[in-house]
Amino acid sequence: MKRRTALPVIRCLLALLAANSVTQAELREFTDVKGRKITAEFLGLAGQDKVNLRMEAGKMVTVDLVRLSKGDQDYIAEHPASKLTPIELPEKALIAVKDWNEKLQRDESYFITATGQRAFRRAIKTIHFDGFASGLWQYAVVEGPHLGVLDSKGMASFGVSRVGPPGLEPGATDAPIFIGRYGTRDTSYIQYLRKDGQPFIRTRYADGRPFNSERAWVNLEAGDRPESGRGGTWTLIDYRGNLLHAYEDLQVQDFSEGRAGVAIDERASQWRIIDIDGEEIAAGPFRRVGKFINGAAVVDGRLMDRDGKWLMEEKGEWQIERRYENSESDAIVARRTRRVEGKSRYGILRRSTGEFIAEVSDDLFVDRGFFDGFAPVRNLKTLKHGYISRTGELIIADKFAKAEPFRGGFAEVALETQYDKAVINLAGDVIWKARVPEAGVPEQPQEDDVKEDEGPDEKQEKQAD
Repeated sequence: MKRRTALPVIRCLLALLAANSVTQAELREFTDVKGRKITAEFLGLAGQDKVNLRMEAGKMVTVDLVRLSKGDQDYIAEHPASKLTPIELPEKALIAVKDWNEKLQRDESYFITATGQRAFRRAIKTIHFDGFASGLWQYAVVEGPHLGVLDSKGMASFGVSRVGPPGLEPGATDAPIFIGRYGTRDTSYIQYLRKDGQPFIRTRYADGRPFNSERAWVNLEAGDRPESGRGGTWTLIDYRGNLLHAYEDLQVQDFSEGRAGVAIDERASQWRIIDIDGEEIAAGPFRRVGKFINGAAVVDGRLMDRDGKWLMEEKGEWQIERRYENSESDAIVARRTRRVEGKSRYGILRRSTGEFIAEVSDDLFVDRGFFDGFAPVRNLKTLKHGYISRTGELIIADKFAKAEPFRGGFAEVALETQYDKAVINLAGDVIWKARVPEAGVPEQPQEDDVKEDEGPDEKQEKQAD
């Protein structure tokens, strides 16, 4: 009787194991220099001398590498995650949220801390979610109630009255420089402002792009502005406003890690790569040049380093689709150029070298790639969302109705339905929930920027949405 009773149970367990093909975490017993032990999973390096560990219960801890035993240090040194660039997170990160204010009877924007508490009481009308400068969330563009800039303590760096600039944008990722937009139409101009609102460069330009790598593209006159079908005349300037190089009737990209793509034809179908001095690094011509991150960019579906050398073979095993090219991590998702029996369709490559790291389960669809070391994924069978690590392991279970990429250690998710908005930390813990579920028309799924590379698998994934 016992044997007959156990058989169906064993079959059920085998079926469950076969159905769950997602890579699971590798737990290990870590020991510190005092002999204390914890069972956890190694997630990766935090900075140069700390490690992120995720305990069995899900709590994440950061410990000094030197406080772990020699055996643990050797294990970490050989772990695939240690070969990736360490994750750098702000020490006191804030995240912007929007919730219903019962007293005011309207939506209200504010910042929360790592514990989900309101960071400061300053009244904020609108938080420009892409308006964080410096990459460490030290400054934010807000309307509270007028347009201005706040620092991470909630203090106003500078404010703009209603009669001031109609627009304010974040500037460089490597310095707090903001773009103030004044006037309208042909009389409009921009000026680069410091964090206190004073001119960083006194020259007024007809238009301009954010500083990056101590360089910015500007239009010197109104006639230089891009028009329909034309790229305009973009002139490169440095921090002092010195004019460096001009590119007429062409499109240009913002610099990243000292490199930028510049179109060499009016249709912007052919590109080359230049450095901050305007010197040619790679002639191409290329169809598409991505952003340089961790020393490499995705160029025509392959990885290229800052010196213009290919890190992937021209007709190799992997192709990188455009939706993954700006993953802010030394790990990037790639698709196999052909089906290989016994291997998954997608995998993870080390961005800085092009070497293979791990497979991605065919049950999971990776949305936009890795941010803060995690990538949001959708289970194609359950249509629930979760997060994988850079080594392909499902770190945060696929239980959400929606999941956005992490930013500064936090991510916005939807719980049971897409209207139940919440914020989670890197351990997957919910630290904040909206008071009143948002009601309205479901958001339309965004079409992928590039359609010509879509295959049958990508079409099926979109239909699963």
